[in-house]
Amino acid sequence: MPRGTKVKVIDGQKYYELNGTYYKEEINDNDELAYKVVGTDGVLNTDKEESVSSEPVIGDKIDELPADSKEIIINGEKLYSTPSGLYYKKVIQKNKVHYELVGK
Repeated sequence: MPRGTKVKVIDGQKYYELNGTYYKEEINDNDELAYKVVGTDGVLNTDKEESVSSEPVIGDKIDELPADSKEIIINGEKLYSTPSGLYYKKVIQKNKVHYELVGK
């Protein structure tokens, strides 16, 4: 990110903002950190319909578990259950912790 970018937390989500443009971290297909533009001209695109249509799929990775997630053991493997019924496992890649969706 360019110098001067500021971290903003909006509705519990972390964004980066510079000169009215908002960015969000994501992991690309090569398991590399990338930034996606999610708002311009000082307006963050938080369209609720968009978030409903982008339901997570098995293999998706997130950096932080949702609030109230619980640690559980299934078949001897430690997983994390979210309040919405998703199951994640902890993955460490390049010294960074991610949580990968493994079940619904």
